[in-house]
Amino acid sequence: MPPAVRTVLPWIAVWASVQAVVAVTARLVARRKNEGDESSTAIRRVQGVGGVELHPTNPKLTRVRVDLVMAGGVLDLSRLPRVPGGIDVTIRAFMGGMAVQVPPGWRVWWQFRGMGGMGADGPVVRTKDEAGADLRLHVVAVMGGVGIESGS
Repeated sequence: MPPAVRTVLPWIAVWASVQAVVAVTARLVARRKNEGDESSTAIRRVQGVGGVELHPTNPKLTRVRVDLVMAGGVLDLSRLPRVPGGIDVTIRAFMGGMAVQVPPGWRVWWQFRGMGGMGADGPVVRTKDEAGADLRLHVVAVMGGVGIESGS
């Protein structure tokens, strides 16, 4: 075996082992913590390594919480009508990210803490009025981020 391969092989083995441990741990945590489905008024998801897509359908949705570890996700709220009182979404991402899709005209308030980024794409209406927002995003990210997308 060439010396370069012998040098790189242990690093690849460690990387694959870390991925496997994170995936198995997240799967075990998800079995205990996940709640609700797309027709529920409250949804919680834990995802490690991989991706999660949520397309809530309940017009009385009040809360969504997503925890991502080395994972990505999509939260598609674009088919929901305005919810009286708004929707609270909490996203915690470690080396992961999430796209949040909202209907046109929704007022979005967000709070971001951590190392990463948060941004809006398209005609997203950002508001400073947390109580009057249609969507309130509470984001904590380390080496990750969240993007908000709105239809035209």
